[in-house]
Amino acid sequence: MSTYSLSHEIEARLHKQEELIDFFTKIGTFLAKQKDTNKLLEEIVTVSMKITDSDGASLYIKETKDEKDYLRFKIARNHSRNFPFKEFLLPIDENSIAGFCAFTGQVYNFTSVDDIPKVLGIHYNDSFDKKINYKTINMLVIPMKNLKGEVIGVLQLLNKKKNYDMILTRLESFFENVISYSNQEVHIISSLASSAAIVLERRKLYEEIQELFKTFTESMVTTIDQRDPTTAGHSVRVAKYALHFAKAVHNTTYGKYKDATFSDKQLDEIYYAGLLHDIGKVGVKESILLKSKKLSDHELEIIKYKFYYLKKDLAIKKINNTITEIELELFNQIDNYYDFLASINSKGFVKEEELAYLEKIAQVEFIDIDHKKKKIIPENQLINLSVQRGNLTNLDRSFIEKHPLYTYEILKSISWGKDLKNIPYIAAYHHEKLNGNGYPFHLTEDNIPIQSKILAIVDIFEALTARDRPYKAALSIDKTLKILSEEAEKNHIDKELLEIFVDHKLHEIKI
Repeated sequence: MSTYSLSHEIEARLHKQEELIDFFTKIGTFLAKQKDTNKLLEEIVTVSMKITDSDGASLYIKETKDEKDYLRFKIARNHSRNFPFKEFLLPIDENSIAGFCAFTGQVYNFTSVDDIPKVLGIHYNDSFDKKINYKTINMLVIPMKNLKGEVIGVLQLLNKKKNYDMILTRLESFFENVISYSNQEVHIISSLASSAAIVLERRKLYEEIQELFKTFTESMVTTIDQRDPTTAGHSVRVAKYALHFAKAVHNTTYGKYKDATFSDKQLDEIYYAGLLHDIGKVGVKESILLKSKKLSDHELEIIKYKFYYLKKDLAIKKINNTITEIELELFNQIDNYYDFLASINSKGFVKEEELAYLEKIAQVEFIDIDHKKKKIIPENQLINLSVQRGNLTNLDRSFIEKHPLYTYEILKSISWGKDLKNIPYIAAYHHEKLNGNGYPFHLTEDNIPIQSKILAIVDIFEALTARDRPYKAALSIDKTLKILSEEAEKNHIDKELLEIFVDHKLHEIKI
């Protein structure tokens, strides 16, 4: 060998070593940072092919189905041929090369595929080679093992070339340019495969923990929502709407929010904040939270018995002819009075004339068993019956309006980590209004995060359009959007965000 040739060979080897060092530096950084499992697998295949100058590669990932272990044919690459690829499951057994490798956990470096029957006892199936006019000469099969030494996948490289950039065309070019994998390459790829397996295992564990957290949170919220069956499912739907809404804002290219973007973690924040926005309702008494009538059935029953005893006393006076004209009128009206109270007890709106009639009934007195004269309707019950719209008194409403504060206190006590640290604030501010008249913190527009503004809109939208509320019919989309528009005009909710909601047709999404 001439001095020039030797020098050239040494230079080529040094260059290859530099490439390997560069590859390992990059792949190490990539493996550490990459969160997308599919991209991670793609990079493993690409790097392995370049390091070994391989023309083709396949990657299989272990998968359990029906309590049996399989290999999923996940990736197939070839430098010299383009061909359609479809995933499929392969049994982990001794009937295929990849399955054999996963079964034994051994590395196989076949300098020729003709050696496969002697080593594994199975034949190399060249039907696919013939289909794409290809020739597989040699193969390196590496098990991907985790820290426990368990095989979680198989990396298969084929046709190591003299030059990676070379395209193998003619059949002769395969024999001329394909060379054997070296022992050094076996060690390098084995090391890379092990490193990748560990990262994949950690990524899988991370994804399982994420899924566990997500399903646990959804299950917990569903259970809490069931405390008030009339709003069951509300929180999950709000979370899903909020996620769609945030993505729409992210993709908006006009207006005030054209530069607003959300990372994957910020989208997670919005989703979980939506799920947990009403968790503070666990701090609201059920007698208020579940209040479907102005008075409870028990309270109304007590009033009924008071009327009964009053009517009985008046009946005795009537028999004894000692009843006054006013008492006689009362005697004749008692049943009507009770029927009226029973009717307004469940009315959504009480008219002014009905309130006046209620005041008249409230003046009726009876002699209690302690021989003291008392009102038929106690003051606290009169306040409840006098509520003109809905069933909640001002005091009841003040308790209800504390639920975002309870939400904040509950969520603030959880260690969310830096990626989800804003969840308590996003969730707790969903009833704040841009003009400062919201609750419980009375924040103004500049102090309300965009995520909470998003929640505010979808919270109202879902509540108005929900079809599972037994106490009211769902409003039409047109009517709901009109109400939201009115809220925006009053500076309660964000007008430009509402425009994005409508422009992206989020109201048409079925959740």
